[in-house]
Amino acid sequence: MYIQYCTSKQNGKTYTYPLLCRKYRESGKIKTEVVANLTKFPKETLLAIESALKKNKDILVSLKDIIIKKSIDYGFVYVLLTIMDRLRITEALEKVLGDRAKFVKLMVLGKIITRGSKLCIFNWINRNEEIAQKLGININDLKLETLYSVLADLSHVQDKVERKWNLYHKSEKDEVYLYDITSSYFEGAENELAAYGYNRDGKKGKKQIVIGLITNKEGFPLGIEVFEGNTNDHKTVIEQLKKIKAGYEVDDVIFVGDRGMRIRYNLEQMGDEERQGIGYITALSIEEIRCLINEGTLQLNLFSKDLAEIENEGGRYVLCTNPDLEKEQSRTRAALKAKFEETMHKIKLSFDTRLQNNLKNKERLAQGSKNKKLTTQFSEKQLDSYKYRVRAAAEKYHMQAFYQATISQDKLIVTFDFEKYAQAKYLDGKYVIVTNVQKEKMPKETIREQYKNLKHVEHAFRDMKTTRLDIRPIFHVNEDTTRGHVFVTMFAYAIIRELENQIYPWLKETKQINKRQLSLKDIEEELKMIKLNVLQINKRHEEIKITELSVHQKEIFKTLGIKTESLTM
Repeated sequence: MYIQYCTSKQNGKTYTYPLLCRKYRESGKIKTEVVANLTKFPKETLLAIESALKKNKDILVSLKDIIIKKSIDYGFVYVLLTIMDRLRITEALEKVLGDRAKFVKLMVLGKIITRGSKLCIFNWINRNEEIAQKLGININDLKLETLYSVLADLSHVQDKVERKWNLYHKSEKDEVYLYDITSSYFEGAENELAAYGYNRDGKKGKKQIVIGLITNKEGFPLGIEVFEGNTNDHKTVIEQLKKIKAGYEVDDVIFVGDRGMRIRYNLEQMGDEERQGIGYITALSIEEIRCLINEGTLQLNLFSKDLAEIENEGGRYVLCTNPDLEKEQSRTRAALKAKFEETMHKIKLSFDTRLQNNLKNKERLAQGSKNKKLTTQFSEKQLDSYKYRVRAAAEKYHMQAFYQATISQDKLIVTFDFEKYAQAKYLDGKYVIVTNVQKEKMPKETIREQYKNLKHVEHAFRDMKTTRLDIRPIFHVNEDTTRGHVFVTMFAYAIIRELENQIYPWLKETKQINKRQLSLKDIEEELKMIKLNVLQINKRHEEIKITELSVHQKEIFKTLGIKTESLTM
């Protein structure tokens, strides 16, 4: 049976009336029988009857008996879990940690969603039982201590997990590895790895750890290591080189690091067998460049070309110029010079005023003044004070190489070394890359490009340390949980990076076509609007329903290569 809506016209008006009908066969023909006229039935009753006829297995209930018991953000969580599986993070963790991998997945997911501590993640998952079930976690049995315990376990098997991770993401063409380090500060001073060192976070008086990150040439994270907070950049290099060759099972390595890594020096400390197959690309410090210029190995006029190259003693020097950086450094240098000279003017004015007073006091005493307390010369303390002020100003404005001050009882003279200043100014925006990679393997243009790719590692550190993932401040005390915390953050960054790489081209295209400017944050918020709704029906039955996707949300899923049909529990 079914309801058929018929229409009739009377006095220029159209009337609709519902009929309850059934189909039957008679003498080989299909006929229709009107069972009842339902015109007088209320609309709600008609809908209930129609629903019962179409879906006779469903329960008929009143709308007032349907309660939305819970509604949670699900779309963004689902996308993150899908990318986690796609990157084979789940697979790498499960093969090493087994069933405890689900807790690491929770912390990776929670780090992106909450950007908070383990307690924050613990409280979040307790509010979202359905997500916990998708991860295979029973929140009734989950304890905060479990997360810390798993973090410690993760740190103990990090090498094994990284081997699996690199096996999944290794390409036969990959031999270039980028490496850089950063620091991250602590709240508290009890951490076993924490120490005072060169703080890159601008947090004076805070202990820190040092973090080294290895990526491929595109910036995809492959390994991360935690060092004590007072570890110098270059002292981390040998360990990382061994890690790549042995841990990642790579025979030929081209190691790219910044000038502070002192890669050439580190290779000299390694045995012949250990450094076999290791190439490097790094940059020289300003002091090293000046030394080579003074020796005659490098000539200043070569920097006038776009890209010049010099071979010397088995190494290649690629001389580079960045016009934008040159302008910026030139402006900065001129501004610092002006501020230093302004400060020196004030210091000299103070000195000259006191000197004039001393000379006048000498005249008074010569003319018979009986005031024996008149000051006629600078004390040693006063002279030391002026020397300190000049030295402090020179260091503050980075002018100590170009100005020399002579301070005595009767003069304060500051001399300016124009030649040194001109040479330093000429080197603005200029840098020298040094490598032992053969020309046949990499031309100078590729060498420069590989060195500039270190920006990918810097980008990773920005994402890890700022509001995107908030690795800092670190509250852990135990060494193992600290290492586990950093390792979890690396996986979280890998997911964010993959999301960015897939969504940014689409955002750019959307901006050009629709004139609508969106950010990754907008995409995140759009996905969070896809809710997982827990419906309670007649106080007895529960049903889970996912919000119907909008056109925009479907476009996002298509861009990410995720089928909308898969969006289920």
